[in-house]
Amino acid sequence: MSVFQKLAPYRIIRGFLGEELVEQLLAYVQDSQDGFEPTRVGSGENARMDPEIRTSVVLPRLGPLKKALISRFDAVSDWAMEDMKLSPLSVKLQEVELVAHGDGAFYSRHIDTQMQNPDSSRLRVLTAVYYFHASPKRFSGGELRLHSFLLPEHGGHYQDIEPERDMLLLFPSWAPHEVRPISCPSGAFADHRFAINCWYHATGA
Repeated sequence: MSVFQKLAPYRIIRGFLGEELVEQLLAYVQDSQDGFEPTRVGSGENARMDPEIRTSVVLPRLGPLKKALISRFDAVSDWAMEDMKLSPLSVKLQEVELVAHGDGAFYSRHIDTQMQNPDSSRLRVLTAVYYFHASPKRFSGGELRLHSFLLPEHGGHYQDIEPERDMLLLFPSWAPHEVRPISCPSGAFADHRFAINCWYHATGA
């Protein structure tokens, strides 16, 4: 199997924050519902809404939980880089966003590394996605599909990873991936698929 047919390495940590913080996060997103805005694709001046590529809503702040959450996310980056045998770079958490996916939401295949500006100091190296939702879960779908560089019709492969409550998923930011469509019959915001997206940058970039 060629390197273009293989999946990128990934790691899963279940029970990452614990039930107390999960419940605090759920209360926070409910209280902040009016602050969520439609997500965009691209970055900087090129950022735009494109419902053919991505449909969800985003809150670019963690509020009073920020300090506790950032310390947890910071603590796993060095381990993840070493355990996945990625380049021996020093990385630092630089970007965080809180995203909600409701009925019909999705994000088509993409990579997180911003290739349009490779000399940027904002070079994403490691991506972490933390999942949380109401219990019992009231949506279906929303798997993160991790792709090889080649598409299946050309001999490539993919792996679907289910968004479990209180689970952290880590993978290289250059790995192609997508969010599969969500079904949330109730349409209630409390029943959405919630995630915190984290991007770690190479500190020397």
